[in-house]
Amino acid sequence: MSQAASLKVTTPHSDIAVLTFDMPGKGANVLSRSVLDELSEHLDHLEKKKDLAGLVITSGKPGTFIAGADLREFATSLDISQQQIIDLCRRGQKLFGRLSQCPFVTVAAIEGVCLGGGAELAIWCDRRILSCHSKTEFGFPEVKLGLFPGWGGTARASRIVGLGNAVEMITSGDSISPEAAYAMGLASQVTAPESSLDAAIQMIRIEQEQGDYLRDRQKWSGPVEISPVELGFLGATASGYIQSQTKGNYPAPLAALEVMVESTGDDIETACKREAEGMSALFGSPVNAALLNVFFLTDRNKKDRGVSDDKVKPNEIGSVSVIGAGIMGSGITAANVKRDILATILDVTPEALASGVRNVLEEVSYNKQ
Repeated sequence: MSQAASLKVTTPHSDIAVLTFDMPGKGANVLSRSVLDELSEHLDHLEKKKDLAGLVITSGKPGTFIAGADLREFATSLDISQQQIIDLCRRGQKLFGRLSQCPFVTVAAIEGVCLGGGAELAIWCDRRILSCHSKTEFGFPEVKLGLFPGWGGTARASRIVGLGNAVEMITSGDSISPEAAYAMGLASQVTAPESSLDAAIQMIRIEQEQGDYLRDRQKWSGPVEISPVELGFLGATASGYIQSQTKGNYPAPLAALEVMVESTGDDIETACKREAEGMSALFGSPVNAALLNVFFLTDRNKKDRGVSDDKVKPNEIGSVSVIGAGIMGSGITAANVKRDILATILDVTPEALASGVRNVLEEVSYNKQ
């Protein structure tokens, strides 16, 4: 029995195609291998149409455009070779890159969560329209998993919104609002949810008439526009800030910065190759594996509502023991002390224990004032 399709094409007008992501039986769209295969097949068909003015990419799930790549597939591939990692990145880059080379205008009509691989797919389109829906957000959170965007995100974002904006988005992993996306030029328009499709179709008509998208395609395929002085200042200040925030424990933000800075003078193809090679040093690393594990545990805990039987009563907790006096251990200890629960904290060295106790006392004292 064949698997149900996750993408479908409709034609609201004879020269307009709408490609809708809607994974059956899922609460959110993710980019799995099978979904990417479907996308490739649809593009094969659409690129052959001679009478197509434009393609709109949208979602059939309210509140979600595309939540990112399928992380469970990532987790099963952590032991692949560096060359295989590069090949996977290059496959995604070339697939999404087709959206910037189609013989028609491509527009992403985004409502809801658009993150990671979903954001990369969207920035390879000629234009992006973001809905002002309360759940709409756009971001590259890969650094929070010990990675950075590997399907063209670092290369394409730097050329669309400028290196400074791209560095801030990608190295922080934080999402931005539709209004912020519009202000930096990432979004071409912000619309009401019910108007997204009509706005996308209208934008296709305008682009076909004026041809601005063709000029942008040429511009965004070249080097990043930035002076050597500005590049040097940005690289130094961003590196210092990242190191002050990560304390050397998270390599992905600095690696992303390095890739983006070093590829500013490259064309988009060379920049993508650098991105893929940079990803090969991060994917499957101990940090990446640990952060993926944290993600899955957190996601599972969100779904775990505990014991639902009203007859089961929890025992009263009178004391706790915490092993490890680091940031997390001292924070857990302080949280219990503030609730008047007796807490014992342990560590392997007196120095670490003393530092942890100081952190506990500082936090408890501050909150008791």
